[in-house]
Parts: sequence; C-alpha cells; structure tokens
Amino acid sequence: TDEYGTATETKALEEGLSCQEICDKYHAVHKAVYEWFGCSFDKFGRTPTRAQTEICQGLFQDLWQAGNINEQVMEQLYSEAAGKFLADRFVSGTCPKCGYEDARGDQCDKCGGLMNPTDLLNPRCKLTGTKPVIRSTKHLFLDLPKLSDKLQAYIDTTSQLGGWSANCVQVRG
Repeated sequence: TDEYGTATETKALEEGLSCQEICDKYHAVHKAVYEWFGCSFDKFGRTPTRAQTEICQGLFQDLWQAGNINEQVMEQLYSEAAGKFLADRFVSGTCPKCGYEDARGDQCDKCGGLMNPTDLLNPRCKLTGTKPVIRSTKHLFLDLPKLSDKLQAYIDTTSQLGGWSANCVQVRG
C-alpha cells in the first residue's frame, strides 16, 4: 500500500480520516480482495516500513552521490490559508484554453487540455476556497538527459530479453 502522496491525502480528506486511517482501511480491503481472488504475493507490504525506507533512501543516496540528481527552482501555487504548497489535485480554476470554470490543476475535463496549476485563470485552493499565491520552491529531479544513453541501452536489452509486449515497446519509444 502506497501511503504517501496526494492521492492518499485526497482520499483521507474525502472520508474525514487521517492518512494513516485511510491506509489502514484500504490495505485491509485490498488484502481481502486479493485473498478472495486467490492472488498471492511474496510480500504485500506498506511503504512506511523500515526496509522500504532503507531501500528508497539507499537509491536516492546512490543517485545523489553519482551526480544524477539536480536541484531546480519552480514556481508553484501556495495556499496561505492552508499553509502549504498545493499539489495539482488541490487546485481548480478557469481553463486558459476553453474558459471552463472548474478545470483541475493538471487538466481541463471539458477540452482535455493539459496544464500546470499556475496556468489556471482565477485559481482557487480546493481545501480552503481561497486564492493561492505563486511562490518559488526548490525540487529535486533525476537527471534523465545525463542517464538517457544508459537508460536506452537497458530498455533495449530488457525489452527483448524480458518479452515486453509490442504495445509496451511502442509506448516507451
């Protein structure tokens, strides 16, 4: 069960539960469904375990030490009322492409246009109903251009050896 991120926070807010409570609830539901279907896993775990944390931190440290992570400054919507930067799911506003007044922070459901939350006209925070402000914030990014040759070689080899479907090979290309 993935216990981090906006999807978890959104569902917890919808159901009036804490993130921990929502994850406890749905981990049990998913586990019961998998058992009912006869599915089994070597390990059907959860993300905040010590092993999961050590694996993720180890991967990050390896990438960082090899110089494969870049820090960049981005403009992002910030809710002063909520006291936090807003993920795209927590922003709505007017679509700059078609004028739909209830477009989400990542896309417009009327015209299908994709966007960044900062592109919205008259943006509003879904948590508080207030108008967010634009602030600069630092983010870390995997340096994909630096890794592209190694990544492409890996994809070429594993897609052949691993029996990837034609659809999968075409989508990644």
